[in-house]
Amino acid sequence: MPKRENWDGVPPGELPIDSSGLQGVLESIKQLYGNPPIYIHENGQRTLHNASLNDTSRVQYLNTSLACILHSMRNGSDVRGYFTWSFLDVFELTDGYKSSYGLYYVDFKDPDLKRYPKLSAHWYSTFLKERRNNVNGVIELKNKSGYSQSSHFA
Repeated sequence: MPKRENWDGVPPGELPIDSSGLQGVLESIKQLYGNPPIYIHENGQRTLHNASLNDTSRVQYLNTSLACILHSMRNGSDVRGYFTWSFLDVFELTDGYKSSYGLYYVDFKDPDLKRYPKLSAHWYSTFLKERRNNVNGVIELKNKSGYSQSSHFA
């Protein structure tokens, strides 16, 4: 089987963004179970651990997920909370330290486990403070952050 180079423009190690599944689940729960209160937790996007701090794909994932949730709420779903996975890069049961879900990069080779905010951390913080649900905010953050032009971990 040939190695996959990309999947609809998504590089290897990342999964395509498709929020229609989340929206469908929320609608089904509303219809089938009498619209119970819902708290969404551990919702995130897997990327390779040593990827760039410019995790624009995670920003797009958060943006589309939150837009989908908002749409579902406007359609009557009783969503009361959302928790992204995860705040920091952590040891994942199936991937160990090879994958990354965190808004903050953790340098596991550093004895102090130094942490570096990714673009998604800045975007999510701005979203929470300003209630902005617009992926175009990525461009603003890229231009303001000093590390964003070339930060990459080998």
